[in-house]
Amino acid sequence: RSSDLLLPVAMLFYPSAIIEVLTYGPMLGSGGTYLSFVTGNISNLKLPCALNSMENAKVRATSEEGDVISTISIATSSIVTTLIIALGVVAFSPILPYITDPNSAFAPAFQQVVPALFGALGATYFAKHWKISILPIAVVLIVLLFAGNTAIRSEERRVGKECRSRW
Repeated sequence: RSSDLLLPVAMLFYPSAIIEVLTYGPMLGSGGTYLSFVTGNISNLKLPCALNSMENAKVRATSEEGDVISTISIATSSIVTTLIIALGVVAFSPILPYITDPNSAFAPAFQQVVPALFGALGATYFAKHWKISILPIAVVLIVLLFAGNTAIRSEERRVGKECRSRW
């Protein structure tokens, strides 16, 4: 049953969700907390933006003024982030077909985007939770020891077939 699979996940995430609300709520106020959870990236962007704005306005986080300033600063941060992403999409959309083409010099880099992202995210997770990371890392290392060259060999076969077809 799917409920049996959901229970361990719920036991892990529900307490952390409650703790986050209890932690961020007093610092950001109700409006800022809601907006932060909707837009994401709280600890790296929204929280420092709100705290800096309240500090510059010389208001306390628990005051009504602090709640308003926190909400406005988080909303501004979200709008600026969205505008920067939109500007990047518009600026790069004309050249995207050229750099993502399989024959492009950049093609190997684009093939490594997903592994790089998972590596970066995994590295920070493993650094924070190293005790529970030992088993998954050990499993991956064992798999790579016994079958790690299959991906390389399949890529070599693919390149070999391409070369033979061109000759």
